[in-house]
Amino acid sequence: MTVEWLIASNNRGKSRDLALCLAYYGLTAENYLVQAERLDFPAETTTSYLENALTKAKFAAKRLQRPVIADDSGIEVPALPDVLGVTTARDLGVQTSGGDRNAEILAAMKNVPATKRQAVMRSTLAVAWPDGRSLTAQATVVGYIAEHQMGDYSGGFDRLFWLPQYGRTLAEIPAPWRLPLTHRGQAARKLGQQLKQMKG
Repeated sequence: MTVEWLIASNNRGKSRDLALCLAYYGLTAENYLVQAERLDFPAETTTSYLENALTKAKFAAKRLQRPVIADDSGIEVPALPDVLGVTTARDLGVQTSGGDRNAEILAAMKNVPATKRQAVMRSTLAVAWPDGRSLTAQATVVGYIAEHQMGDYSGGFDRLFWLPQYGRTLAEIPAPWRLPLTHRGQAARKLGQQLKQMKG
């Protein structure tokens, strides 16, 4: 199968998740590291998902001379306004593993009652072509922070992110049902629609 898009990320786990979401909507993609040497992406200096994703995508498209897709995402918890958001990875430490990040969040939320544990996961996908064209898609999913990590179908924040309408975390939902529910999956759907319209 021909790969249409390269994913502009040095995070292989995040890239696998994004590739699955894109594939769900008929877009083939793989991490750029499969085909090229590692890039040193510009540091994320803004508090804008959109700017971060676009900067990364345009940088990679120019360097690789291939169409690329970049993602910037984060989890926002009103009870922890100074800790989580667009700078989640920077705030918790980019070298910190997903499990350790979850442990830090749970520790910070220890005394927060169930009614105050609301959370939002946001994703912005940016497509860029070598000729300078670009487009973006954004999506959010609303849920709650669980009292402990649950689920093995996926990792990261999915193990904390409780969806009350399903009575389980995202990580407790198998991929065929989970992907359309996630922030990245919904952004992939919107992106696919835009790309189809361009070809239209």
